[in-house]
Amino acid sequence: MKVLYAIQSTGNGHISRAKEIIPYLERRFNLDIMLSGPKNHLDLGYPIKNHFQGLTLHFNKSGSINWMKTLFKNNLFQFIRDVFSLRVHDYDLVITDFEPVYAWACKFRGVLSFGISNQISLWQKETPKMKSHFKISLKLLKYFAPTKLEFGLHYQRFNNRMFSPIIRSKLRSIKVTQGGGIVVYLPAYDLENITQVLALFPKVQWTVFSKEIKQKITKGLLNFCPINEDNFLNELAQCDGVITNAGFTTTSEALFLGKPLIAIPMRGQIEQSYNAFALKKMGATIIKKLSVDKTTKITDWLDNPKVIKVNFENDLNYLVDQIALDYIKNKYGAKMIYDL
Repeated sequence: MKVLYAIQSTGNGHISRAKEIIPYLERRFNLDIMLSGPKNHLDLGYPIKNHFQGLTLHFNKSGSINWMKTLFKNNLFQFIRDVFSLRVHDYDLVITDFEPVYAWACKFRGVLSFGISNQISLWQKETPKMKSHFKISLKLLKYFAPTKLEFGLHYQRFNNRMFSPIIRSKLRSIKVTQGGGIVVYLPAYDLENITQVLALFPKVQWTVFSKEIKQKITKGLLNFCPINEDNFLNELAQCDGVITNAGFTTTSEALFLGKPLIAIPMRGQIEQSYNAFALKKMGATIIKKLSVDKTTKITDWLDNPKVIKVNFENDLNYLVDQIALDYIKNKYGAKMIYDL
């Protein structure tokens, strides 16, 4: 059975998740891998058949979407050409992690496609919803990378089509300690904005990870580090708390390790707004914006850190088995029954 796994390369979460699920897919299928989106800081570690430009959101220096840059930096004509040029009929099944090029190619060509992502969980009817003005945005998000069958990832399982976050194997076996200060990972903010805020807490040890940094820089208790997976995971395991955007992977890993969490959703990013909504219900601290006049919540959080207890089981065997079973049901016309 020939399967293509298509991955969105925007952000590190899709890549780190793919590195975990690929070995399970390779055990069961003849697998090809492709990417779309910008070049990622993390190495996938597996051969890639194609890397398309795809569609990418662009952000300004203060954590919100830059819609003008997003519009003009994305080549929609190239995206359409890629969609209609792909040989999707070469595959029995296409699995996408919120990857739009192959998702739309399969939709137009009638090729079976399954989706795996955190975004999928957001529009499940059992998932708690935000205010009504988000409904249109959520419907638009649903059509970014449409697939026939969907497998959602979420902090909580609201139905049998939703699965626990995929936690990196390195973190499942890492030694967890405390005393390493606070880890900060805010890729939507520039270092100047981050430094201005953290400088207001001179007695706190900070470790800031940023793509702007090429080698480690230390200024008092402020440590600036380049993006490096092993270093990041080690710091995460020994820190006293995490401040990050409301992306799914880093927030899930902080919860898994039992680290107090502040999440700052990227403004205008519907997925992160929903993640923050869910995290707040679970007890995490949410800040709308990182700025020098929004530090009261950080002070309260530092003084009263809260650990949120979660149990993120390793669902990968079950997830991949379910993919194979659903393929057989579709291929041979069996009636699909789910206990939703």
